[in-house]
Amino acid sequence: MNQTYQKNNPETIQKMFGSIAKQYDRTNAVLSFNLHRYWNQSLIKAVQSDRPMKQYLDLCAGTGEIAFTFLSQRQTPVEAFLLDFSEEMLSCAQAKEKENPFKQHRIQYIQADAQEIPLPSNSIDCVTIAYGIRNVKNPKACVEEVLRVLRPGGSFAILELTQPDNPIMKLGHKIYLKTILPVVGKVIATNKEAYRYLCNSIQAFTPPAQLESTLKEVGFEKTAQKPLTGGIATIISGSKPEEL
Repeated sequence: MNQTYQKNNPETIQKMFGSIAKQYDRTNAVLSFNLHRYWNQSLIKAVQSDRPMKQYLDLCAGTGEIAFTFLSQRQTPVEAFLLDFSEEMLSCAQAKEKENPFKQHRIQYIQADAQEIPLPSNSIDCVTIAYGIRNVKNPKACVEEVLRVLRPGGSFAILELTQPDNPIMKLGHKIYLKTILPVVGKVIATNKEAYRYLCNSIQAFTPPAQLESTLKEVGFEKTAQKPLTGGIATIISGSKPEEL
């Protein structure tokens, strides 16, 4: 029986990610031709700064791929919060940590909505979110929450799958999403409808320029866009203004 997944019905999205949690990393590697590793590293670079970084938050943390890569590159102790609304995804992340524990870092797992972050205001030094904001019912509410929890001067970066601007790249990307990705998804994934939803969500999501405008509207400064691999993925970043 086919399942309909809609971001306006968060329970269906939560169920979807729970159903694909155990195969999520392997499937992403295959579907992105391992390009996601380069994109993930680029996201982490986008939030690096000379400022002390003691508290870090990864939203829509999934299996912990972004957060654990971030922590593996930090020499000084960090308190990391991995937030996701899927219990199954967080369970996969916890299993990963048990296999390769980060002794110098403290990791906390939070099952919650990215639109209502259960952390104090002005408590986090940097925030990342990868491949997740397009699944959030109200992206602006998520961005507002990030601004709230960030310390003044703190950095925020979004990594999202996007559509290229170049006409030739755009056509090739559309063909990939419409034909190749669904076929590969059927072969390696148990939940075909989930990957059909993910394909459609990429095409329907807010353009990077509009997302950057949202960051500015909410109050972020030093905003920027960085297209990756011809615009197949894009990083949108900004920082919270310093206190006056």
